[in-house]
Amino acid sequence: MKFPVRRFKGLFASVLLGAVLFSGCASGPQLLPESYLENMAAGQFAQMQQEMPVSRNPDHNAQVQRVGGRLAAVVADEMPGIEWEFVVFDDPSINAFAMPGGKVGVFSGLIELADSDDELAVVIGHELAHVQQRHANQRLSAELIRMGLGVAVAYGASRSDRIDPNLAMAAFGLGTQVGVMLPFSRHHEYEADYIGLLIMARAGYDPNAAVTFWEKMEAASDGGRVPEYLSTHPAPGNRIARLKAAIPEALREQEHAEAQAFLRERGMLGD
Repeated sequence: MKFPVRRFKGLFASVLLGAVLFSGCASGPQLLPESYLENMAAGQFAQMQQEMPVSRNPDHNAQVQRVGGRLAAVVADEMPGIEWEFVVFDDPSINAFAMPGGKVGVFSGLIELADSDDELAVVIGHELAHVQQRHANQRLSAELIRMGLGVAVAYGASRSDRIDPNLAMAAFGLGTQVGVMLPFSRHHEYEADYIGLLIMARAGYDPNAAVTFWEKMEAASDGGRVPEYLSTHPAPGNRIARLKAAIPEALREQEHAEAQAFLRERGMLGD
């Protein structure tokens, strides 16, 4: 039996609507067991350390361990059981990444760009936020949903005598990538920027460093970036604007954390 064109159009619209709805949620789908992702990440991280040069620079390593440990202490109560591991890779790329389970890699090129612990805390706080919010699980789950929806679209197109299956899949792939998956990824980046800013503020670092660091990142890009709508990451200018707007809240968070620490040191507040 031929699949009616009208029915296929309705299916395709429903597929896209469903994808848009889940991508706009505060937190995306999490279909995979977090323990599975953590075990997989631990193996991949160990393999990376075998295949990529690990930095022997004592200053770089000390700085990353110092900043990373201080930030990890802030989220320890919220993320029990996470064993954070911070590794510096000897690579000139201005980059850093985080994996489920608390595996964080920082490239030496990024450390060279950051002029202070405060600026490095911007990046590591951002990576901790990715782990805390389980963004890897959400992205993988979203991709699984996208693949499943793609099967439905392919089946519908194959049953229609008026729709080219290749064109239907090309439209589905491009539409969901540009209209759903890339905005979903940028949402995660903005979320990690915001939560990371609060984490670094609670750890006592200057949240204003987020602005100076991203201004350097914008200058380092030298205009060679793709348009934001085609990227997994927001444009530096947009990140800076959002971070500036969030700094007053981060400073209030910092004041509260300092007050709590003051009272705790004097035995006026329980642990």
